[in-house]
Amino acid sequence: MDLASHFRVIAQNWLRILIISVVIGVVVFLASSFQADQYQATATLTAKPGSIINGQSEAEAATFAAQTYAKYVDTRPVLVSALRDSQLKISLAELKSRVSAQADGDLGFINVTATGPTAKEAELAARFVSDQLKESVNLIGDAKVQSLVEPIKLERKLLEQEIAALPVGSSDRATREFQLTQLASKEADALATPTDTLSIFIPALAGTDPVSPKPLRDGILAFLIALVAVSELTVLAHFTGDRFSGTEDNAEVAELTGLPVLAKIPRGNGIEVIEAFRVLRTNLMVLEGAGKPRTVAIVSANQSAGKTFTATHLAESAATLEEKIVLVDADLRNPSVHERLGIPRAPGLSSVLQGGDLTAALAKVPANPYLRVVPSGAAVQDASGMLGARSFRHVLDALRAVRLVVVDTPPAGLFADALAVASQCDATIFVLDVKTSRRRAVRQSLESLERAGANIIGVVINRATVPKTASYYET
Repeated sequence: MDLASHFRVIAQNWLRILIISVVIGVVVFLASSFQADQYQATATLTAKPGSIINGQSEAEAATFAAQTYAKYVDTRPVLVSALRDSQLKISLAELKSRVSAQADGDLGFINVTATGPTAKEAELAARFVSDQLKESVNLIGDAKVQSLVEPIKLERKLLEQEIAALPVGSSDRATREFQLTQLASKEADALATPTDTLSIFIPALAGTDPVSPKPLRDGILAFLIALVAVSELTVLAHFTGDRFSGTEDNAEVAELTGLPVLAKIPRGNGIEVIEAFRVLRTNLMVLEGAGKPRTVAIVSANQSAGKTFTATHLAESAATLEEKIVLVDADLRNPSVHERLGIPRAPGLSSVLQGGDLTAALAKVPANPYLRVVPSGAAVQDASGMLGARSFRHVLDALRAVRLVVVDTPPAGLFADALAVASQCDATIFVLDVKTSRRRAVRQSLESLERAGANIIGVVINRATVPKTASYYET
């Protein structure tokens, strides 16, 4: 699928895509409108690193500390203490869902954000969570200092006990007292060990307006997202699904079939239909490479595509040129040509194929003296066998004095009859209806026709939507 095909499908379905996207946007707008208001409060803390690793700047160390401690905000100790001190009447899980923290910038700032149904609740949550985060980090630093100080205190206590046991003025006592002095200095250094700390830079403060819901924003955003998503899903469904797009697009049909579109037949029976069959008649007569075919099979994949309608009207249109035209109803299973033209069903093709007289089977159409019809005749047991035998070729040869023989066939997707007929005709026209025909069935029918040796010269799109031209002829 190239880019042009991609955008062509979107352009063909633009109204449907737009309507779906608008509906989604409106639904999201209404759903957002009924949501409860949510307020937001933010407290800002600063992280001060206790030590700087070699090669780091102070700002980098502060940023690293902020990123590390921002992850502590939703830990259980912080949340449990904050919930206890704030006295908020919510569960621990709900508090966790309301609170978040993120390192901000490269200067060691941490933004603690909390939401709530009221500005007060949001502010309480942000304040106590940020306080507990600060206390937790500071306690970690205190614990680190104590882990350094405690061994020194123990060693000093033991040394003091030794000094008390030595006589005053002895050299050992003097040595121990000097060691005691050194331990005191070491303890002081340990107590002064720098540790990571957090401090409140900006206390928690809630805004006066709710941060959500924002119905208009949510609706517009949902509309834009839906516009893109529905467009892409439409393209995906178009190229993977089994239906045509429903727009009677020549490019789509030509791309699927690999054949030119000879005509687009509109709905109804007005002047537009007459003109469409004149176009088909002209294209059939002058189609390059077709060699002005004398016998033409009208084939479709499914029975509701309009092949009999096309065959009948093409024959009638060709007969207006005052040349001999014969319409053959080779649908021996479910014939309808005789009903459309008001002629008897028998004698007909089935009797001719069994050795009957062709001249007797040729029925006249009162409204068109140049058109003759070979109806289907009586029902037979083996329709495909009879049509595939040489006797059908003999029927076509017997009509060699006729300018054009149009042959209606059963659906190619259901029976082999159409393949037998098409393989013996000079040309085959494939009829499809984008509303009822299926892409897979069309492809399979065309492949089967090609394998049978049919000369498929083009496609007719039936029941198409085309601009009306009647007003031009009424002026």
